[in-house]
Amino acid sequence: MKNKLLPLFFVVTFFLLSAPSASAVTNGVVKVGLRYGSSALASANLENAEGAGYEFGYYDGDRSFVALRQTDVTTITMSPSGGSSVTVTRTGTSEVLYEHFDRDYPLGVRPFGTITWFKGCRYAGGFEYVPESAGSLRVINVVDLEDYVKGVVPYEMPGDWPLEALEAQAVCARTFVQGHSKHLREYGFDVCGGVDCQVYNGHGSGGAGPSETSDRAVENTAGLCIYYNGTLVQDAVYHSSDGGATEDGANVWGTETGYLKGKADPYEAQTSVPNNSYSVTYTAGELSWILDQKGHSVGTVQDVYVSEYTPLGNVKQVTFVGTAGTKTFTGDDCRMIFYSSTYQKSVSSMRFDINGRRGGTGTLSVNGTGQLSSLDGVSVISGGGTVSTLWGNSASAITSSGTATVSGEARQPSGGGNSNGNFVITGTGNGHNVGMSQYGAKAMAELGYSFQEILNFYYTDITIR
Repeated sequence: MKNKLLPLFFVVTFFLLSAPSASAVTNGVVKVGLRYGSSALASANLENAEGAGYEFGYYDGDRSFVALRQTDVTTITMSPSGGSSVTVTRTGTSEVLYEHFDRDYPLGVRPFGTITWFKGCRYAGGFEYVPESAGSLRVINVVDLEDYVKGVVPYEMPGDWPLEALEAQAVCARTFVQGHSKHLREYGFDVCGGVDCQVYNGHGSGGAGPSETSDRAVENTAGLCIYYNGTLVQDAVYHSSDGGATEDGANVWGTETGYLKGKADPYEAQTSVPNNSYSVTYTAGELSWILDQKGHSVGTVQDVYVSEYTPLGNVKQVTFVGTAGTKTFTGDDCRMIFYSSTYQKSVSSMRFDINGRRGGTGTLSVNGTGQLSSLDGVSVISGGGTVSTLWGNSASAITSSGTATVSGEARQPSGGGNSNGNFVITGTGNGHNVGMSQYGAKAMAELGYSFQEILNFYYTDITIR
């Protein structure tokens, strides 16, 4: 095939179509941002992995491809050429194959063949190219939903894991992308291809990528998503490992979500979880610098401690005490505040101690009327009317959801960390602890549970359909 202009009615249609849809995953098609913003490219290459040649045109408001020209050239380069224009050339030459000028519809490129190479990975579907500022080019993969899920599952969960675990991951990935359009308004795509959304590398580099089992997991669950009260869930979130208990979404992100309820996890410990326990040490100087760089300076840090735990034993509040004040962080900020690329240090999960102490909340509520700073000497009345006195740091109590351990240790400041003047944080798990534990899913699958049972354990009161 040689370069050939297609019939004129395509060009007429070009100007009559409505603006792109504002909804995510339109007509079963996902737009994935591969390069954008700081990662946008000066030029972008494609090479056929299958078939020969490409069609040029655009994706309309229904995400259907409208072809305007085609070529049998197998290696092509897209470059911004001023304003909203993009020029396509034969890679390595100045031979122009196509020029696209439209302001409303970005350049679309679709291969003859199912798979195309881009930046060392193979992708199904087609591509959009949007000029950005400073002469850079945004690259978007336009791909069928199920092909997208196949390009997520083996990068979020090892492709050689048990089938039922991979099936649970496939349902989560499919639900997540249909529940989000976080980049659509700003960038024109549904989800990015990195950890800010879900890791997506298409068919991989050839030696790594989707496995026969991971593809089968997607095919076995085709179309299935998670619903709560009859509505597609917006946050089918997951994490690597919970270290013993997941957590309420409200305690991590501040928003009450009925299907994101924490619970003790008896399964995760029944499989091997690499690096499940961690320890990281900070000096007072390092913590002082980290807080200052993030706009939360308290002067020189003198103490840092967990000032509140959740009933499940995960961290809810962390307090820093410094020469210039005190600052308390809540929810996911409790772990993220410790992250430093400069020092290459971070806290891996929401389940940790500082200097080996689990001081509880520091206070114990009594019938909503007051708080105690310690359990020592507290009198309690049993169901049989016997009066007893508590001593120590914790006791069991009957709550509306069952038996729970409450703690009321009066926390003493550490006076600058341990004897070396350092603050040692030890914990278990990896991630935000909300939703499905991936290693927990692996353990449940190894124990013979189905993907439905896995999802119904980690998400509360859901349906799968």
